[in-house]
Amino acid sequence: MKKLTIMAVLAFCSITLFAQYDGPTAPDYKLIERNINNSSSNFNYSNLMERYKLGDSTMTVDEQRHLYFGYVFQPSYNPADTSQYNARMATVLNKQHFSDRDYDDVLQFADALLAEDPFNMRALNAKLLVYAQKNNVDAYKKTAQQRNIVQRAIISSGDGMLKSTPYYVIKVSHEYDLLGFLGFKFGGQDKIEKNCDCNSLTLAPNRFGVDKMYFNISPTFDYVKRKGSGKI
Repeated sequence: MKKLTIMAVLAFCSITLFAQYDGPTAPDYKLIERNINNSSSNFNYSNLMERYKLGDSTMTVDEQRHLYFGYVFQPSYNPADTSQYNARMATVLNKQHFSDRDYDDVLQFADALLAEDPFNMRALNAKLLVYAQKNNVDAYKKTAQQRNIVQRAIISSGDGMLKSTPYYVIKVSHEYDLLGFLGFKFGGQDKIEKNCDCNSLTLAPNRFGVDKMYFNISPTFDYVKRKGSGKI
């Protein structure tokens, strides 16, 4: 119970503007699919994506959830994380000092990653780094809001403490992205759990005493079943 309370406090303190948040709720994928395909609905997907790209701060948590989880029903959805731009961006970010060209390269690689996965938090974080260094306030605010939208959607789905209350993510890579946001480091073990659609990550020693975190990756499993085996 102590761990659950700590995680709940951590999540709420880390995310602002949660006026519509009623507590962790697993996504209803069937309902989300129906809503996002309704052209007259507030959850129509093309409208939600346009608002996301603008960094719309007025999106409700429910709209954010339809945006994030609804992406699995888009033709461009692919849970694999094999883009060449991951390594190229990481190479630049690992430098001790950055030139103007390095900043431009980071933005280019981050945008390429976001074209493949619009909810790539590593890419969003990289853009925030560049905008902060260049004092581009407007771009920073928009990108920060985009990252908040993704984080809110995931955090609203569970607490990650148990198999029965996992965080729901649409890509395995988003698990690792979320750890940093919550203040944790990966502990080295990544395991597909039995009798559930969950993946678990062990955590490095931390002041909260949390050893493991659970993530539901059912859309990834569904994708692999439809397309055949592949790297996720």
